[in-house]
Amino acid sequence: MVKNLSLLVYTNSKCKDLHEGYFSRIKKFFPSLKNIFATSDEPIEGINFIEYNNDSFHYEQMINALDLIPTDYVLYNQEDYILFDYVLEDKIKKYLEILENDKNISFIRLIYSGVNDFEIKPYKDDLFYLNPNSFYFYSTQATIWRKEDLKQMFLYSKVKQIFDEPENSFYLKSLNKKGLCSIEKGKKVGGHYNSLVYPYIATALVKGEWNYSEYQEELDDFFNEFKIKKELRGER
Repeated sequence: MVKNLSLLVYTNSKCKDLHEGYFSRIKKFFPSLKNIFATSDEPIEGINFIEYNNDSFHYEQMINALDLIPTDYVLYNQEDYILFDYVLEDKIKKYLEILENDKNISFIRLIYSGVNDFEIKPYKDDLFYLNPNSFYFYSTQATIWRKEDLKQMFLYSKVKQIFDEPENSFYLKSLNKKGLCSIEKGKKVGGHYNSLVYPYIATALVKGEWNYSEYQEELDDFFNEFKIKKELRGER
């Protein structure tokens, strides 16, 4: 089933200092994932590349990328969602089977984020329904999507910038489908919990600076492994 899943990474040449390490970690910690695509303004060596124009709107960039993805499901990432441990591939396969068998589910968020505990309504096993009225029903955090539903949402919302993500929630709700979230929680970091299923730094950059206050240990390991000069960016 993972053959029907593609990784779609949204990035920009401003973040090229992360690219080698980010994609190396994907290949190391999620080895069965072979369909890897990046949408950016400049090519990335060794990666399937989908170009966008920096002057275009975000929804246009996303629809163009989704049209070129060959699989029915996409795992959405951004360049600073850096893996720091092995992905639980059996869980990913199980989630894909749920999407395959339950057409009313549009997506499965892999991190316990943007959720109020009182909103939790169990689906089954380690998953619960997300409240469609929530401000963060849509999120840019790591999520497995039914590709056509994600595309339809962007066709409706026409968001101009990636930072307008909460505006998508209304349009996602209008699809009249459901969203799930994994309740498999790692340690609490800031206002969220790390994902046990997809263990990644969420996020490594905050307004272009290293998120050192939340992920110092993980970032130091990343800097050392890939010889990144952290002083070229500020830190928070």
